[in-house]
Amino acid sequence: MTFKTEISISDIFAGISLILVVIGGIFAYYQWRRNVSLKRAGYINELIEKLRSDQFIRDTIYLLDYGESWYSYEFHSSGEMELKMDKTLSYFSYICYLKKQRIISNKEYKFFKYEIERILCNSGIQDYFYNLYHFSKKNGTPFTFQYLFEYGKEHNFFDKDFFNSNAYKTNLKYHKYLNF
Repeated sequence: MTFKTEISISDIFAGISLILVVIGGIFAYYQWRRNVSLKRAGYINELIEKLRSDQFIRDTIYLLDYGESWYSYEFHSSGEMELKMDKTLSYFSYICYLKKQRIISNKEYKFFKYEIERILCNSGIQDYFYNLYHFSKKNGTPFTFQYLFEYGKEHNFFDKDFFNSNAYKTNLKYHKYLNF
């Protein structure tokens, strides 16, 4: 048995074409990845800018960050204060949703981690969430800020009394402002 090795010009062009296609594919993939990264960076920047530019969110973050007392029985009929707080908590719950769905990475989440953890440490938020949690549970409705709450629960921001609907009777941290 004998083999005859011949390379024709068309074989050389086919090989060169294959190499060029592979190089073009690698370049296209690199460009696509870069474009996706730029879009993600733009999206994260939009989320951050909303924190800094939305007056309601900015005012609420400052209120929570400096530990001012804000949650009381009057809160639920306060109008603007309740609107500001709920808008802010909804926004951060959305960020926690993005993290849970892996739409934003852990690295990207770090831009928001400080604010989220400061919010969850706030005694007024804990009392507000206590009321919302037990009200939701009594009425069989979903918790309003579900993803923010789940993040707090997963990271142990709530003590064992939080889950006891009668804790307001023995723990000065909690109050009963809603009907549960």
